[in-house]
Amino acid sequence: MAYKHGLYGSIIPSVEDITTAKNIPVYIGTCPMHRVEKVNRSINKPILIKNMQDAIRKTGYSLSDNFEEFSLSATIYAHFQNSIEPIGPIVLINVLNTEKAITENIEVDVIKNIGIIKKHVLIDSIEIQDKVIDEDYELEYTQEGNLKIKFIEKEKKEIVNGKISISCKVLDPTITEGDIVGTYNEKDETRTGILAVQDVYEELNVVPTILSAPGWNEKVKVRQALVSATKKITDRWEAIAFTDIPIENVKNIDEAIKWKKESGYNSNEEKTFWPKGIMGGKEMYLSILGIVAKMQTDVKYDNIPYQTPSNKKIDISGLTLGKGNHIKFSQNRANELNAHGITTAIYNGGKYVLWGPHMANFEDGVTSKPEEIFDTNIMMHKYLLNDFQVRNTGVIDSSMNRHDVDSIMNSEQMILDAHVISGHLLYGKINFIQTNNPNNDIINGNFTFNTLVTNTPIAKSITQNIQYTSLGISKAYAPKEDEE
Repeated sequence: MAYKHGLYGSIIPSVEDITTAKNIPVYIGTCPMHRVEKVNRSINKPILIKNMQDAIRKTGYSLSDNFEEFSLSATIYAHFQNSIEPIGPIVLINVLNTEKAITENIEVDVIKNIGIIKKHVLIDSIEIQDKVIDEDYELEYTQEGNLKIKFIEKEKKEIVNGKISISCKVLDPTITEGDIVGTYNEKDETRTGILAVQDVYEELNVVPTILSAPGWNEKVKVRQALVSATKKITDRWEAIAFTDIPIENVKNIDEAIKWKKESGYNSNEEKTFWPKGIMGGKEMYLSILGIVAKMQTDVKYDNIPYQTPSNKKIDISGLTLGKGNHIKFSQNRANELNAHGITTAIYNGGKYVLWGPHMANFEDGVTSKPEEIFDTNIMMHKYLLNDFQVRNTGVIDSSMNRHDVDSIMNSEQMILDAHVISGHLLYGKINFIQTNNPNNDIINGNFTFNTLVTNTPIAKSITQNIQYTSLGISKAYAPKEDEE
């Protein structure tokens, strides 16, 4: 250790995880993987991100990233750098393939041994004629995400100045809808894009509960793939999709409602948002902010999704239609969007909040099924299905006599009763009905349990009626009783 004399100090990254939720989202998009060493690059593989250090190390994230180029950087920013409550973990599936990078010869201006490359250069592709890395120069990324070349000053050698020629691989971050939707190869059982959601549970031991592809949700084919992927993930898990309505050609509330209807964004498996928010001066998809708000809300209520993220604070300073075109509307105008199953945001109670407690299927005066009216109904039903499977996975292939059936019913009823006592449900009852379990099914080892639940309704609106009465006058001016 070098000799020290005096006061010293340094700031080192925290090793603590941020607030941890159990309902974990999966985002599909692009990461700046060119900043990650080749051995650690993940392409079309689920990546678990628990905190900011994870994000930087596994994805190459930088605060200065262009979110239009690297859509998953936006999710990292919203989850781990919001001012309300950093929340995770999240799962990312990066579809940007660094193998498509093209070799280029570029000239770099070097001033006093330092050169900066602003292109998307693969860090392990740099070659400088007659120079050896770690002997003649070092590489590192700046806080802005640019690659810095630092020439090592050696004894009796001049400081490097001027232009130098460098060979490197440059990555074009452009992708297509097909990259996001993904493919499935039957020969080697590999999946890409949204289809790789099927690999999340096996590779990470994480149950995916929310799916989104920010920046691509507004593409009809992508949205269809997302909604399809929410059902029976790995043949077991149930999720919901968070999608967006575009802002480029949808400039007002009426156009948003029309676009949603014509584009078929009407599933009870999805929650749809419009327009964008402004977070830290950056444009942010409301679908991402909606997921953040949902996770923050779930954590406050023991990770039971019986509370809607609607009317919960989000970290924005306003709404935008892009290119500095800000938009404001009242609660009543926002309610027009809600009436057609569109979630938005409004300024309410001194803060911006999400506004809209429905899924995309909702149409005021049309939606009549009670289980499809509120987002909490859908979310709770999926939660109960997933939770049942997580807890009972060890029962499969065990003997099942009548005592075992009763044991499952008793334990599940205790959990349902706890949900009722805590206000998560108004009613919950599990049954083993004979007509649903004929002898042939039982002989073949197939058992069916039926659960009835009543969701706790949310207070979508509260009305106070004030009516004038003259009773106060009569009371105030009534003659006083004569004193004795």
